[in-house]
Amino acid sequence: MEGSLSLVLFTLLGQASAGMLLLLPFFAAPESGRGRVAGWAALALLCAGALFSLGHLSDPWVSFYTITNAGTSWLSREIWFVGLLGAATLAWLVTRRVWVRWLAALVGLGLMYVMSRVYTLPTVPFWNSAATFWTFLASGLLTGAATLLFLNGLAARRDSEAARRLTTGPQPVILVLAFGLRVLVLPLQWMTSPMPDHVALQCWALAFLLAGAALGPLLLVRNGCRALHSGESPACPCPLAVRAGILCGLTWAGEICGRVLFYDGYAWFGM
Repeated sequence: MEGSLSLVLFTLLGQASAGMLLLLPFFAAPESGRGRVAGWAALALLCAGALFSLGHLSDPWVSFYTITNAGTSWLSREIWFVGLLGAATLAWLVTRRVWVRWLAALVGLGLMYVMSRVYTLPTVPFWNSAATFWTFLASGLLTGAATLLFLNGLAARRDSEAARRLTTGPQPVILVLAFGLRVLVLPLQWMTSPMPDHVALQCWALAFLLAGAALGPLLLVRNGCRALHSGESPACPCPLAVRAGILCGLTWAGEICGRVLFYDGYAWFGM
């Protein structure tokens, strides 16, 4: 599919931004300094995704006209929701109002739904089902959780209490639960053509996700609990921020592979 790389980055970054806003209360007090840092990071991801989205337009300079059909076009609604999410997130960061943050989270959930409707096309059976929405939702929660975990890993370098919560609290478990939801919709991507390159990409996607969002977080919790109960230093000498960064990178790599498979489905199943 022409311009699929820009679409891969746009959809993943936009969904990660929405996922971060939805999961933020589980990773940091939203009104704290660390919560606002996560909010700015979510806004930065959304803006980066919006810039990448220009890559699949034949003429980015006339992209303004794509927002004029919101009454009939899901693509126009998608663009509007990107703008609304950015505005709501910025409004929360400026006003620090709790209800504005929840509004931004709901708009983010709406963005993932609208994104999925762009691809529910009768002419592309591979996309034309509710599984597309669940794929986008699972991806957003998974990449959002992984990014928040990484940000907390950076904060834990100067905060021993944050480090303890990161390794013995619910944060890694939330990442594993998001992976569980992602696994439920993986068969949607396994419907792609059984060409050798697609099989290899499927294996890479699953391997990255297993390592970054399942085994890695569980090992993080195991080492943290062992250190907490024994009073000894963690078995892994690697700094916590580096470990969280590796988990985040592996999770993003798996999602990129999965999203490439999603768009490749257009070539094999499109009409």
